[in-house]
Amino acid sequence: MMQTLRGFFKKEVFSLLRDPVLFVAIMIMPLVEMIILAAAITMQANNLRLVVASAPNDTVMERIYDRALGSGWFVPADVPANMAPMDAVQSGRADVALIAPDGGLTRALVRGDGEIQILVDSINILKAQNIEAYLQGVVMRALTDITHAAPTPPIRFDVRVLFNPELNTKFFMVPSLVAILIFISLMMMITIAITKEKEMGTMETLIAAPISKYDIILGKVVPYVVLSLVIMIALMLIGVWMFGVPFVGSGLMLGLAFLAFCVPGCAIAVWLSTYTKTQQQAMLGIVIVAFLALMLSGAIIPTENMPRALQVISHVNPLSHYSYLVRSIILKGPDWSYFARHAAAMLAAGAVIWVWAIGRFKTTL
Repeated sequence: MMQTLRGFFKKEVFSLLRDPVLFVAIMIMPLVEMIILAAAITMQANNLRLVVASAPNDTVMERIYDRALGSGWFVPADVPANMAPMDAVQSGRADVALIAPDGGLTRALVRGDGEIQILVDSINILKAQNIEAYLQGVVMRALTDITHAAPTPPIRFDVRVLFNPELNTKFFMVPSLVAILIFISLMMMITIAITKEKEMGTMETLIAAPISKYDIILGKVVPYVVLSLVIMIALMLIGVWMFGVPFVGSGLMLGLAFLAFCVPGCAIAVWLSTYTKTQQQAMLGIVIVAFLALMLSGAIIPTENMPRALQVISHVNPLSHYSYLVRSIILKGPDWSYFARHAAAMLAAGAVIWVWAIGRFKTTL
């Protein structure tokens, strides 16, 4: 019995060692994922983009702004000087806007009527849930700096939670799941379809046929793009009808965002298929790539909290831009400049990955 078990053990170990793709997927990637994700995943909201609208020489508001930036929770929003706070939040350039009362907060405090209006972008509820508490602490510390004593809070907050005023988790999760499930569907269908041809030995037949490799790739990609579009429409109908998610954006923009994402999404699937020879390897590769892309996309965990190096990866991750677009289109209704910015990033990433994938496709057949 033990001798038989020992023989099976040796057989499986040697089989694993002879398959470098399987060995890396099983033994190495969990260690890499642990190192990356332990640094990336945090529920704390940091680096919230802040814009302040106040009168000139409003010393109290200036102190609050400086304190907010010094807290580490907020960073200056990159907005034009003449852009209105509401427009800054609407365009996605700012996560939160502080608006001082007419004449400035300093004068309002003298009159005993200090009220700050806060505009919060709540399409990412993990950020929105923390903002008011952060600002209360910032304001108290700023006033303590001025009075050199712990003051009775003389400032009231008029908080306007935009785009998801009830902070409904479903409004946050449904758009994210649409992006995630489309990505996984594309990867799984295309990668498995190509790998299955190689595993069954029918890829040689396709190569011998009077068609180019581009015809083979298109034949494996286009049907699943159409099928993924049907899946996306079904997911949207479920989100709107079953979960009551409001759709305030443009259907045309959502469709164009899907097509833009298919460029890098299909490229990743074809690229992955060039490294796999069996469907088992393909499934392991899909799990690894999809898991890393998801965790570094901002679809679930805010990317602003991640270390700088991982934020750079997130900025070139096509799933990041697609999830931002889907969420904004559904809940916000963004303008076409916002769409163009994220679509261009997806198309640029897709072009690079396609060059790599096509090069690999040629050498591995």
